[in-house]
Amino acid sequence: MDSLLKEINMLPGVFGCFVYTGNQELAAAKLPPIFKGNTIKTMGNLLTRTIKMGAMANLDIEAIEFKFDVSLIIVKPLEQGAILVMVCEPAVNKSLINMTTTMLIGDIQATINKGPMQAQKSHTQAATAPRQKQPKKHEAEIDAVLAPILESIKDALAYAIGPIAGQIMLATIETWAQQGPTSKQQLPSLATLLCEEINDTELEKEFMIQIKSLL
Repeated sequence: MDSLLKEINMLPGVFGCFVYTGNQELAAAKLPPIFKGNTIKTMGNLLTRTIKMGAMANLDIEAIEFKFDVSLIIVKPLEQGAILVMVCEPAVNKSLINMTTTMLIGDIQATINKGPMQAQKSHTQAATAPRQKQPKKHEAEIDAVLAPILESIKDALAYAIGPIAGQIMLATIETWAQQGPTSKQQLPSLATLLCEEINDTELEKEFMIQIKSLL
């Protein structure tokens, strides 16, 4: 769970986050020291009650936002009354947060469903199990001249979609290389593939502006 919340905290403009269960228990938290344990639990109780009230009124709530002068609190409902709470800057990129949390919510929910004992057991088994050799993946052969350009494109991608950019970039380069010889002239086709992965009109525009001088 901590590693999942850490990914959210790496997003620009996110101060911290926590997961609170429907049983009024704090599942995990990655917040600045100013947020004390009792404060987090009080927030969790109030926010879970708000979600429950919405459900009683037959409201299908996808997210709730509380905007203050110096912060923005975004609440994402999970299953069985649990919630994901993020404390952000008021001007945070909400499209980026939505994209990242959509990718992570399934794993967060799975960790909650396991419960603390099972999650600990799984972690112990994973740590003690013998490592098996993984087959080597085919890696795309890229001209060294393109390396600094691709690194700059990856930086622009990270600005658009956050810490998952490295994984997306590697997978997309593999696809790009399979389409034919890689060269600077073919970089626009790589950009097109990356935009398909971003799949958000505003973020795509921002990304293309960032890499325009590289193509």
